[in-house]
Amino acid sequence: MTDAAPELSYPFSDLPLPGQATEIKPGVLWLRMPLPFSMDHINLWALSDGPGWAVVDTGIRSVDVMNAWLALLAPRGALAGRPVSRVMATHMHPDHVGMAGWLTRRFECALWMTRDEYLSCRVMLADTGGEAPVDGIRFYRKAGWSDTEVHEYRTLLGDFGNMTHPLPDSFVRLTDGQMLRIGDQEWEVIVGTGHSPEHACFYSRELDLLISGDQVLPRISSNTSV
Repeated sequence: MTDAAPELSYPFSDLPLPGQATEIKPGVLWLRMPLPFSMDHINLWALSDGPGWAVVDTGIRSVDVMNAWLALLAPRGALAGRPVSRVMATHMHPDHVGMAGWLTRRFECALWMTRDEYLSCRVMLADTGGEAPVDGIRFYRKAGWSDTEVHEYRTLLGDFGNMTHPLPDSFVRLTDGQMLRIGDQEWEVIVGTGHSPEHACFYSRELDLLISGDQVLPRISSNTSV
């Protein structure tokens, strides 16, 4: 007989509202942004980086998320009026990278991503408004998709750009095992695959903290897309 899995314990009971932040470690702020899906929020992070903040993930492109960022960035906001020094995206899905272009242009700072995530995002943005590929439809029909599911695929495929601001024309490449100095801390880049082509996680040994993006989720399995 298999024992039931132990319940997860959460160190913080108070959830930050959009436009607010909770400090979980010295110089590490936890942010939450709304999502218009059944999974109704995303966790983001701001890491103290000298006079500014290194932001990890950005939220989806929407008016609600933009207003939350404006509240955070206000002179009396949770980020204390300090600028964004760099934007770091774990991967290319719109809830994580949707506001990256907006933030990098606003603060004239660099976008840090793995190469496959950056290039995949650029391709998806270029497909915005286009028709679903015939090969893709054929593949999913062979996999057993219903007409309703194929219709949803056709509808959503060209919607990527409506959820994602255009990325900057250049980026700083992240690679597996790379060590990043962010403020007073060293962070190791740990690359995983499956959920997204070259998903980056960030691990601080000193803080005993892993920013896992969507590679590790608390209550559901991380989606593996085909």
